[in-house]
Amino acid sequence: MEGYIYIGEHFDIHDRKVGISDKKIGKSKRPVSRERDLNRTKSPIGYRILEVFFVDDMNKVEKLLHAILNSRNTQGEWFKDDDDTLVSEFVKFLTLYGSERHNILDLNPSNNESDERLQNIGKRSKLPLTLVRSYKGLDYDVILTTNFKLKLLLTGEVFDTPNKLYNNGIVKHFKGVRGNSGTNQIEQFIIKSTGERLTE
Repeated sequence: MEGYIYIGEHFDIHDRKVGISDKKIGKSKRPVSRERDLNRTKSPIGYRILEVFFVDDMNKVEKLLHAILNSRNTQGEWFKDDDDTLVSEFVKFLTLYGSERHNILDLNPSNNESDERLQNIGKRSKLPLTLVRSYKGLDYDVILTTNFKLKLLLTGEVFDTPNKLYNNGIVKHFKGVRGNSGTNQIEQFIIKSTGERLTE
């Protein structure tokens, strides 16, 4: 049965250190719903999917991964990752298997709509437009492209909302894992040439 194989982890919603490094490897027809289900409690510990791949037979691939990683199994679908290599090994295996890699945020239909705010800014400005987004004392150059996307110059990645740029671009580059914040304000960007802060 076709579906998705994912790897995820627990995280502290207040950005404190979580005491375990274990990762969960699971399967789902709807990984966005699965991630949401795993976050239904009002706990300060959340769950996020780090990588997700579409496979031809999710039951078979999950069994293969669980068998290969059996020596690292801690409980059910959870595997020890003390050396912080499990995500890269997961990606390597599924890439060699010929699976399609996806971004979890792109699998959410509500996230695939064009950001109207970026279009409005683009209509008022000459594109491409170089912006600056600050994070933890560092300035990141971002291009608002002619098709109203945000390109993080440091990595070359392109995002369709400020939230995705922040969580999957800047925070992921800085911390090594994607963020889980609702940061989506246009006002957090400054036009590089003028120093003017963007407004909706």
